[in-house]
Amino acid sequence: MSPRIERPVPAFMQVTDHFRRQIQDGTLPEGAQLPTVAAIEREWGVARATAAKAISQLQVEGLIYSSPRGSFVAGQGAKATSPRDRLDRYRRTGTLDGVNEHHRVTAVGVVTAPTYVSELFDIEYGSPVIRREFVTLEDKSIRSLTVTWHNGALADQVPDLLAHESSKVGTRLARVETVAGRISHGRDFMHARGADAREAAALGIPVGAATEALTWLWNAEVDGETRLVEYGESCLPARHTLSYDYVSAGEGAEVSQ
Repeated sequence: MSPRIERPVPAFMQVTDHFRRQIQDGTLPEGAQLPTVAAIEREWGVARATAAKAISQLQVEGLIYSSPRGSFVAGQGAKATSPRDRLDRYRRTGTLDGVNEHHRVTAVGVVTAPTYVSELFDIEYGSPVIRREFVTLEDKSIRSLTVTWHNGALADQVPDLLAHESSKVGTRLARVETVAGRISHGRDFMHARGADAREAAALGIPVGAATEALTWLWNAEVDGETRLVEYGESCLPARHTLSYDYVSAGEGAEVSQ
């Protein structure tokens, strides 16, 4: 079936999203050649300027490079997936991981919730929470260090959260959603800072080296109330590009803050 343009997302961004997902999932590996502008124009039924803009956007994001021979997927170091990207991948494929991507769990257990985590989950100070720490690798290259947090009440209901095995991450999240509620919305936060000693050791970089720090909140609506399902923290080395699309509210529409 030929791809079709949908509204209201701009046509060029729909094309960009299609190829971005293929690159981030590993369907288009490093060095793979993308279709030409003319081929995209024909396949998607868009104007040549729209096809060219989609390719240009991928270049801006550092996902591809162009030469007289065509456009090609850039090296691993340019790719990074945001929490939104990973949740979207999970909905589409049932997994949070891209092709050739895997995890190495470095710590997992039930711990006393730090104050800020207690506040995020709206639980009493000192309550138990589940903490999982792991590094994400593509082949042998470390991509990120991540810590995820879940309400400690899930320890008995979803024992997989305490398993050291790193496989079937999507299956684990599916079981969490069955108990805690289906994730319906989230918010990502990003800021640049220096790596602390723990992060530097995990990522193989000097203490204080530049990193991109990400945090996210994945929420569910349960009985008319918002419930935090997962809080996560991730740290990426420098030279990674993060990108995802958004649609601006129309004229006269309310924008929530």
